[in-house]
Amino acid sequence: MADPVTVITTIYNGSRFIDGFARNLVQTLRAQDRAILLDDGSNPPLVLPEILRSDARIKLITAKRLGRGAALNLAIGNCKTGLIAIQDIDDLSLPGRLAAQADFLAARPDALSFTPAQSDWPIIRRKGSRQIAPSRLYVSNPFHHSSLAFHRDIWVGAGGYDTNLPCCIDLDFYLRAACRAGASFWQLDTPFIARNLDPAERFYAAIPSDIYRATLQTVLDRYRADVGFSHWMILAMMRTKLGIARGTRG
Repeated sequence: MADPVTVITTIYNGSRFIDGFARNLVQTLRAQDRAILLDDGSNPPLVLPEILRSDARIKLITAKRLGRGAALNLAIGNCKTGLIAIQDIDDLSLPGRLAAQADFLAARPDALSFTPAQSDWPIIRRKGSRQIAPSRLYVSNPFHHSSLAFHRDIWVGAGGYDTNLPCCIDLDFYLRAACRAGASFWQLDTPFIARNLDPAERFYAAIPSDIYRATLQTVLDRYRADVGFSHWMILAMMRTKLGIARGTRG
């Protein structure tokens, strides 16, 4: 049997998405997989639909308001499997996602494995997975956190997610995983998620621009020396001089 995966979803006042998410989750999970849903202080508390309550593979943890980073850490800390996959409640995983990422991680246990989304612009790339250098993230963040899968040992080695950042939590985790846990970044060539692109419905879209920019700079500065100089750093400096915003919110 292929290695089991635990799907991690943290939820804050996301009950409007729960029915569609529930249907998608039971279609996504294989017999050996599990899911941990962490209700991060929703008001009112999240109530699972029957399709999830009756599924022994799914566990709900109800917590006080922790914040995204701490909520992710608590959920992953409760995992019993060696493989973790992230999925946001307002995004959908497509058929075959967990099998494809589990197979990839069996061959590359040091990887953070990402997939494109259906909505991504077509890009020219070689067939198969591609490795992306950590320094590439200094130009922009090409990854969807909701498509991430990795070995739990990477999370342990990185020290978990930052619990104090107001945004850019995903970017910080990627760079810390690379610098502290020796993780490599890989993107599969098959879109395995469908994203909610409505900015009115996405939590981090509401982060004020000044807070986002300041947090992004803090995160990039944390790991700059460890990531090392490259042509991506040169491009990032050129973009900064031209006033082009870097990164994606998350």
